[in-house]
Amino acid sequence: ACLKELLCLKWQRALCEPGEAVGLLAAQSIGEPSTQMTLNTFHFAGRGEMNVTLGIPRLREILMVASANIKTPMMSIPVLNTKKALKKVKKLKKQLTRVCLSEVLHKIEVKDSFQVQSRLEKFRIYRIKFHFLAYNLYRQEKCLTPDDLLHYMETRFFPLLLDGIKKKSAKLGSFKVVNVRKATQKDLDQDAGENDGKQPEDDHDVQGEDEAPIIDAEAEEGDADATEAKRREKQEEEIDYDSAEEEAGDSADEPEEKEDEDFSRSEQNEVTDQNLLEYPCNFTKITKEKRRRKQAATETMDELRVNAVMNLHSAVEDYKYDAADSLWCEVNMKLPVMKVHFDLSSLVMSIAQNAVVYETRGITRCLLNETTNRRGEKESVLNTEGVNFTEMFKYGDTLDLNRLYSNDIHAFANTYGIEAALRVIEKEIKDVFSVYGIEVDPRHLSLVADYMCFDGSYKPFNRIGMQSSSSPLQQMTFETSYKFLKHAAMLGSHDELKSPSACLVVGKVVRGGTGLFDLKQPLR
Repeated sequence: ACLKELLCLKWQRALCEPGEAVGLLAAQSIGEPSTQMTLNTFHFAGRGEMNVTLGIPRLREILMVASANIKTPMMSIPVLNTKKALKKVKKLKKQLTRVCLSEVLHKIEVKDSFQVQSRLEKFRIYRIKFHFLAYNLYRQEKCLTPDDLLHYMETRFFPLLLDGIKKKSAKLGSFKVVNVRKATQKDLDQDAGENDGKQPEDDHDVQGEDEAPIIDAEAEEGDADATEAKRREKQEEEIDYDSAEEEAGDSADEPEEKEDEDFSRSEQNEVTDQNLLEYPCNFTKITKEKRRRKQAATETMDELRVNAVMNLHSAVEDYKYDAADSLWCEVNMKLPVMKVHFDLSSLVMSIAQNAVVYETRGITRCLLNETTNRRGEKESVLNTEGVNFTEMFKYGDTLDLNRLYSNDIHAFANTYGIEAALRVIEKEIKDVFSVYGIEVDPRHLSLVADYMCFDGSYKPFNRIGMQSSSSPLQQMTFETSYKFLKHAAMLGSHDELKSPSACLVVGKVVRGGTGLFDLKQPLR
């Protein structure tokens, strides 16, 4: 009985007073500590090896923006505590890690030579040789084989490279060489003579044309000595080409593709090879019989693969590859001489750094860390950079999916529902403050999370979130007053004057605190 009374008293103490401005208190409790964090925001690079957004930028992501594309999305899934699961998770980690071409490249050799077939036909011959890392250097970390790598080069990378060369040449071809020289007195006299001949036609034009050369001449005589010296240096460095050679230099035989899109977008969109994504890596030892079959098939395979690469574009002259170990490949390209020479090796390197050979959609990196759970037991946790719940659900025999967690609130809301997203909002805000040793009462956090999710969707504290407010005056006092006023006037909206903002606008007592109740005095 005593325990029951004590619990009732505790419960009553937890209730807030009628009319308490709980919204203001929650805003102050989060806003004031956030001012203490600004100085320390950039002192924390992340947790362990994972890069995590912290401080004010993360608070803005959660509360002010509520973006579906956050800067550092991540997942953490505990591994089941069985021998079978612990063995499988190492293979799973390798399977989920993204592999870029630059990570498995040893070096690239680019040799160019000049070929003149006739006066109008001049070409540059590029021989590009790609050397890959030995298989034993990356087999433990990357889900990739040398044969897969060569297949990717032939089917995906070379088209990307040709597309990049086409766009680069088109960009450089748009530049025009302009010859610059100082205006002499003879030029000025000629201009003046022409203007005198035109004088009867229009007096106003003559005045403007006469003044322009005088102004230019004075400027050149004065402080323009340094600029003139620079012009002369540039003039000496410029190379003039005949118009016929310029026409011959333009690349006319290249494939017709859209040039509106950026090259980075074409690299990122579906660069991964579908064959690699569909089948997990199975590294089996090649038996002697398979080797014999492979050696017998190399001659026929050579012709098919070489022809496939050479048919990609008319610029591809020849293609060779390492049929024995798949450790190198070489391609020869014949490109017409352009007006401006560009560095092909830097272009190849930039494409190789962004080209993705293998990836699981949405996940870039995967780490296996050991942590201590609530019971004090050590357990392995799989952390990923990027979010893909559907992929994780396939590995229920290895991962403890009941304890899966992600900092991507929109992904959580779409998969597990708005109530789960509400708990994630509370935890994320709490984690941001806990890094700096600041504690905020969970009731403030739950109120903020409830207000963001009360209508079934995750809405931010900005003018987009305010659109669902039932009080037009409250919307106008927040942001973009004219826009909300025009919208309310067009729709004929009315305000109940229940929100504090609306009451303040019209000078009415706010229904909160001491203004919540009225005092009735007896007349007698």
